[in-house]
Amino acid sequence: MREPHKAVRSPGLGTSDLKPRYRSALVAALASASLLAFVNVAAAENTATSHGAKTTGKKATASHSDAKKSASKHGVKSSKSEAKNVPVPRARPGKDDNADSAAAARRITPSRIPLAQAPPLQVSDSDIAQVKHALETLRNNNVDEATRIEASIADPVARKLVEWVILRYADNGAESSRYVAFITANPTWPSLSLFRRRAEAMLWVEDPNPAQVRNYFNGSPPVSARGRLVLARALAAQGDRPGAEAQVRQAWREEPFSGDVESQVIDDYGQALSRADHKARMEKCLDLGESECALRAARRLGETQVTIARLRIALNKNSGKPTKLLEEVPAEAHHDPDYVLAKLQVLRRSDKITEAGQLMLSAPHEPGEIYNPEEWWVERRVLARKLLDVGEHKAAYLTVAEGVEPTKENSRVERQFMAGWIALRYLNEPAVAAKHFARIPEVSIHPTSLARAHYWLGRAAEAARRPDEARAQYQAAARGSAAYYGQLARARLGLRELALARPPISAEQRASAERLELVQALHILYALDERSLVIPLMADLGDKLDDPGVLAALGELAEQYQDPRGMLHLGKAALGRGLPLDYYAFPTVGVPAYTPIGPQLDHAILFAIIRQESQFNPADWSAAQAMGLMQVTPVAAKDTCKRFSCSYDVNRLKNDTPYNLQVGAAELAGVIQDYRGNLMLAFAGYNAGRGRVKEWIDRYGDPRDPRVDPIDWVERIPFMETRNYVQRVMENYQVYRTLLGENAELTIEADLRRGGRAEN
Repeated sequence: MREPHKAVRSPGLGTSDLKPRYRSALVAALASASLLAFVNVAAAENTATSHGAKTTGKKATASHSDAKKSASKHGVKSSKSEAKNVPVPRARPGKDDNADSAAAARRITPSRIPLAQAPPLQVSDSDIAQVKHALETLRNNNVDEATRIEASIADPVARKLVEWVILRYADNGAESSRYVAFITANPTWPSLSLFRRRAEAMLWVEDPNPAQVRNYFNGSPPVSARGRLVLARALAAQGDRPGAEAQVRQAWREEPFSGDVESQVIDDYGQALSRADHKARMEKCLDLGESECALRAARRLGETQVTIARLRIALNKNSGKPTKLLEEVPAEAHHDPDYVLAKLQVLRRSDKITEAGQLMLSAPHEPGEIYNPEEWWVERRVLARKLLDVGEHKAAYLTVAEGVEPTKENSRVERQFMAGWIALRYLNEPAVAAKHFARIPEVSIHPTSLARAHYWLGRAAEAARRPDEARAQYQAAARGSAAYYGQLARARLGLRELALARPPISAEQRASAERLELVQALHILYALDERSLVIPLMADLGDKLDDPGVLAALGELAEQYQDPRGMLHLGKAALGRGLPLDYYAFPTVGVPAYTPIGPQLDHAILFAIIRQESQFNPADWSAAQAMGLMQVTPVAAKDTCKRFSCSYDVNRLKNDTPYNLQVGAAELAGVIQDYRGNLMLAFAGYNAGRGRVKEWIDRYGDPRDPRVDPIDWVERIPFMETRNYVQRVMENYQVYRTLLGENAELTIEADLRRGGRAEN
């Protein structure tokens, strides 16, 4: 028999485990319940594309002390921790700002199904306690006991929530049928792509009968290479050998798997795999850094390919003697795309830039010749910037304009932008530039990309002396008030304020939000202070809901719970689809008070940095030991404390948020002071280090000099991470000046030039 509800009457949650500061917000948030709004569901679950605007803008290197050495030092946290804890969701790819109405219309999917709804929430204190117990048990690696506890929970949403967490846990031992049952019953919950991949991996182990396999994949193709092998096995058993071989070939090219699985595939389908299949596998494994997998594929192709694979591995690891390995490749293989790519890298790293540029112009560039277009694009964009540095402007343009189209949306956008920007700013060919910029909206509907495209179309029109066209393009870009180039367009139009959106919320919209099953799960997680598990739910709702008022109600809920991370993920997901959720994508909660020890730091700058560095996660800790809201490293903290006479304590840096803010704010304020108030240089220095910034000033000029275009200067930053970081923090700063009420005036152009000359 269900235990009577003791705490908050319908609709409500038991609050005995709720932290005091959350209780009033919880009671208020559950004050009403009504109709469910029908919503659009994204066709691909949790597959957003990164648009350069990564939400995790970790510092690349040191600030004034150059304590952090390179952009690669700030690694992503290891996913292996998932095996020991209830997993903290990864940051979602960046999605920012508003899009024009046409783009928004294109992004709506034709499939309309309702998100699951539930009766008014009636969770007892007993059920809340059992959810808490189940999660604690799971963290202690006792999946069976957590499952037993789950079965004792009366509330269906609470029970489903525990099952979802168990299935997300890496070492759960779940059979495929358990994943399938959840996917079938809950088609609108998050993490289903992960569950499908795990179900397919288990199907490979379980080896069910072919009819069961065909039924599983009926209308839903495999999402993993292992799944394709499972389907191939079933097709072959039912006599469809050609269908089986097609699945095997695709799986072979898609992803690495163990040598044992490879051997089994070779035994069963070796004759169906061509040299092209083995070559594609070799390149895929090389691109993923799977050296042993690459070498196994190379051995199936002969010694020449083994030498080429070793050459690529040496370059990937920046070890060995690649020049010597290059010489060992026989002349008849010098046309091989992998050999050419390796030679390009050797030449570039040896500063033989002109020679590398000449080789690139003759490099393979037909789609059938290239198996790894993304790897080629990386080399093209890096080499193009080196060619600009040595004055080879035409070669730089051809390097990015030609070649095989990369596969990732962000790369395709970057390719068209770079070609257009070089044509406009270095070749003085605005018509050519405009053609490239105009292709960006065909490639991406992401608001940041649209603002960038229209701003530079405006610059191209200005250069071609077409002022009316330029103004129209700036107006299109200006719709993205929260985007760097949208803000620059507004400044160019003389608009002195941002137009940030915060939709009104009707009683019906607020009630509709409360009736969503996922929102009821959110209340349970908030009651237990399980903030990391809130994130995938909020991000998923931001991806799926189309009603701005309902989304705003969810943002309001996160704000009531003082949850900036939930607000951020909800708001960014919605903004990426062109919905007006600017306010919730830029949280103004979650930063505690601290006592400054260095120069006073503008609160808008503090929020701008935190949003990019840690996404408001005080427990964030990178592979380079950058810690807390401000992502301060121990070396930088020691240097800062020495400079500003504070006591250094690494444990407080990790566990004491006000102390982390105190040290990080002092570090950043010191960098700003050193650059005499120039924010662009300070942000670049905070991310990449003062030494790097000095190199760039020596190479590209001082952006504080009126003769240097600061917008071009930012685009010349050779590190993609730092270039993106500066643009994102600059746009964040403008938004936070408005939201925090410090000064609503748009000052981005002045901020790019702030400060006088200084020794660097």
